[in-house]
Amino acid sequence: MPKWTRREFTRDTALLLAATGCGGGAEPQDSASAPPRPKHVILITADDLGWRDVHSYGLTQIATPAMDRLVAEGIAFDRAFDVVSSCSSSRASFITGQYPHTHGVEGLVHRHPEMSLPTDHPTMIQPMVEAGFNTAIQGKWHVTDIATPEQFGYHRYLPTDIDQVMRHTDDAIRFIDEHAEDGFYLELNTMQTHRNLLGQFIMADGYEVEEDVAIPPEYWGLPDWPEIRFEVARYLSQVRYMDALIGEVLDHLDEVGLTDDTLIVLVSDNGPPFPGCKMSLYDRGTGTPVVFRWPAGLAPSRTNELFSTVDLAPTLLDLLGLDIPNSMEGRSFLGLFEGDANWVSREAVYSEMEFHAGAIPTRAVRTEQYKYIRNLSSDPMGMGDANGQPYADALAELPEHPWLLERPAAELYDLAVDPLERTNLIDDPGYADVLETLRTLMIENAEATRDPRAPEL
Repeated sequence: MPKWTRREFTRDTALLLAATGCGGGAEPQDSASAPPRPKHVILITADDLGWRDVHSYGLTQIATPAMDRLVAEGIAFDRAFDVVSSCSSSRASFITGQYPHTHGVEGLVHRHPEMSLPTDHPTMIQPMVEAGFNTAIQGKWHVTDIATPEQFGYHRYLPTDIDQVMRHTDDAIRFIDEHAEDGFYLELNTMQTHRNLLGQFIMADGYEVEEDVAIPPEYWGLPDWPEIRFEVARYLSQVRYMDALIGEVLDHLDEVGLTDDTLIVLVSDNGPPFPGCKMSLYDRGTGTPVVFRWPAGLAPSRTNELFSTVDLAPTLLDLLGLDIPNSMEGRSFLGLFEGDANWVSREAVYSEMEFHAGAIPTRAVRTEQYKYIRNLSSDPMGMGDANGQPYADALAELPEHPWLLERPAAELYDLAVDPLERTNLIDDPGYADVLETLRTLMIENAEATRDPRAPEL
């Protein structure tokens, strides 16, 4: 007798329930043989939070107890990467499981409304709605400048201020309580670590950080200047604020007894908003903390597996026992979570840029040890969100910060000896075989995903 896979069992059970008029996919199943799955899901996205800007990921300047708790109680990836280093494109990839050149959100949608995600584009939200989950989103909504979340299947867009910043968790907690007895999907898109509308960081009341401890994190590659410490202190203050909001949600789940049945996923959309980080395809631009916590179903662990955020949606759907749409280009990591003996690790992760506000066409491939970047224009990367800050011009004069200079056609880095990606080995004959391997991987992935840039790679 053939065995059902976990996904096949859940799919067939859902079809049977639908045919008999019974409850949706988010309802508890009576069969004792049904594989377990989360009853509730909370996706927490951080805006511009660096991949090492959590205490348990290596940050020493401040404590981040709520995110540290998620890391301690979940499966935490130490080598997870966004497919792009810009918020609109990245967030569209979270919910579609696709690369930006496929879903079409290739730049900031408030600057390029024509790049907005179409309302009929497949996402992970529609399968969850069809399965019976109550869906809501609060905070940043940035995959389209045209449509509302409701037009994509979210049942509710919880209120925020005009700048979309979540400043309290009252509405999120109210939604949790309203749907404690039935399945819910709640997307909490925090924006504390994003600069405000004036391009600044403000010290958060009650979460102050002294400048004498605000040393720039080493992986940012920035000098320890007073002007930079001024900004770092305020950035870290907002990290503390965001962490406190996450802590309030975790505490409430404990109080109402929903912790075990709730899958929480934590991810950031790109690196910190400092020169050479956000908008770049270096690790400090695309690296992100990624955690899956589900106490009832996932044993806590830390993993060095390469994970791409194009994998987030298929993994989440697979954990819920829902079919993964054929349109998704990522892969599910459920096999890794369940200790599948046939699990095959990712050989590489791929990232890309077309636009942020302006054009920065770039492609990159990263393996365990190496990074290859193909710059499709020589236009400078620019100073990013720090443009206009008092230290920006002086920083650009340093040889290790060439962000206002023309970009080379290609870059190659050995991350084992050069984690800051400063020594370009593209012309080093000792790395010729590595270069050829990475170029081949990049071209194969571009062709497989129908990247229009493939002929230029």
